[in-house]
Amino acid sequence: MSQNPLTLPRVAIDFMNRDHDDFAGLRATLLNQIAGGTTDAVDSLLDELHQHTIRHFADEEKLMQETNFPVYPVHKGEHDSVLADMAARITRWRQDGDRDALQKWLDRGVGDWLVTHIASMDTVTAQFAAARQAR
Repeated sequence: MSQNPLTLPRVAIDFMNRDHDDFAGLRATLLNQIAGGTTDAVDSLLDELHQHTIRHFADEEKLMQETNFPVYPVHKGEHDSVLADMAARITRWRQDGDRDALQKWLDRGVGDWLVTHIASMDTVTAQFAAARQAR
């Protein structure tokens, strides 16, 4: 169970807020399954979280490209790093089944990263994109 409940910052683009909320909900469900669910349930939710993250990042990157966001490479670079880490963590979980390590990563590592990423990179990206779209 999560020891690190999330309070997510809101950004100026609606789809980003919805996706962030969906991610936080999947993370919370996954943390509950890690605490007491089956390995199959954890595997399924990890796959769902991973696919959700891939799609969300692709949607954000499309928005950044469409609005000519000047620091797109930096934001995309963080996305690429997060996806690589997520894939490695999922692989490690499937190899060793270490629930404690998976729980700590999702609770603290992912939880802290998500809030910080939204408050910094996503906030700036959304403000820029919203201003461009308002023209």
